[in-house]
Amino acid sequence: MLRPYFICSAVIILAFFLGGYMLEGMGIQYVSEGGTPLLKIHVYSYIILLTIGLFTLKEGVKEQLFHLDTLAKPWLFSVIMVSFVIIYGLFRYGTSGMAYIIDTFLTPLLFLLLLSRLNENECQRLLSLVAGLLFFNSIIAIIEFITASRVVNVDISSFSYFRSTALLTHPLNNALITAGLTILIFNRTRIPSIIYLSIILLAMFAFGGRAALGILLLFSFIASLPYVFRFFTHGIEISKQRFATMLCLSYFAIIAVGIVLIKSGITERIISKLHVDESASARFDVFYLLDQLSLTEWLFGASANLQSAIDLYLGISVIENFIIGWIFSFGLIFTIPLLLVLVILFGSLLLRAGGISYIAVPAFFLVSITNNSLTTKTPALLFMITTLFLISRIKNNSQKSFKGNK
Repeated sequence: MLRPYFICSAVIILAFFLGGYMLEGMGIQYVSEGGTPLLKIHVYSYIILLTIGLFTLKEGVKEQLFHLDTLAKPWLFSVIMVSFVIIYGLFRYGTSGMAYIIDTFLTPLLFLLLLSRLNENECQRLLSLVAGLLFFNSIIAIIEFITASRVVNVDISSFSYFRSTALLTHPLNNALITAGLTILIFNRTRIPSIIYLSIILLAMFAFGGRAALGILLLFSFIASLPYVFRFFTHGIEISKQRFATMLCLSYFAIIAVGIVLIKSGITERIISKLHVDESASARFDVFYLLDQLSLTEWLFGASANLQSAIDLYLGISVIENFIIGWIFSFGLIFTIPLLLVLVILFGSLLLRAGGISYIAVPAFFLVSITNNSLTTKTPALLFMITTLFLISRIKNNSQKSFKGNK
């Protein structure tokens, strides 16, 4: 069997490059209606399921949980909750929609069993891979916006302005993943941080996610405050040559960002959409949908007639809030277990990772309640869970090494 590191790398690369639109362009009906049910599950999910199945047959369940260490109990609870949702979904809806649960929730949980087998060096390399792919995706988004063309041929007629789709399918899904990961991994490559962040900023404009951009800027500012305070009160140890290089790069990065913003037309949508338009107001009007639900619909989801009339209440056909989307579509019996999974698992990862994670995770979930990405098949949770676990693993190994040297 291949080393876990190569399998993990393959999963991350496939999740980035084979988005829903890319698969549809290849003739695979992954997100559209119809087609073979087996093709509704992403190839990276099959790789994870097959690999974990082989490891379980070889070693048993206890050995796999041993690798998770203190994360074993939260992980087991999360798997039980997701399994309950799958069983309930099969009972009520049949196989329809189960690919969504597998791709978005189950396989990210199982992927932790593979990640737990990596050593510190492999964790560092995998983090750098995620950071590099996010940077590459952002460059594609900027090029798409400037040229007004897309890598994947897809028509998104619901937008009045061109938005980049890059590799990660829908523009708002791109914005969610980029906003969540940036704070965690912007310094995990050899690319100077100022250049990395400048490209990310331009990409966020290209994706057109105003809420995501605002939240990213706000939480990035909060994250920088301790470093700014330390700089002005205690100073930092840095060579004059490196400091001069950083100033030079910052100077040219600011100029480059300004030129692109002015010349490319990226700012047109931002300036013309500073008011609360139909898309933005729908994020507030979405709560009105809950008033339309009966007690039974609160428990088991809205009726087919009510679900088909969303655009009459909101003006758009999408519920841009994943929690309300879950309640409306599936009811509390579906929503509560999934929310418990997010709270328990991310809470446990936060305690292990610490540091900047306390800012990145709230930013990710704030962005997620401004769009419907988590109600669709998305690798967003896969990337966030992977990144948080790798950071926590590196931190834990560093602490053990420090104690061992004392």
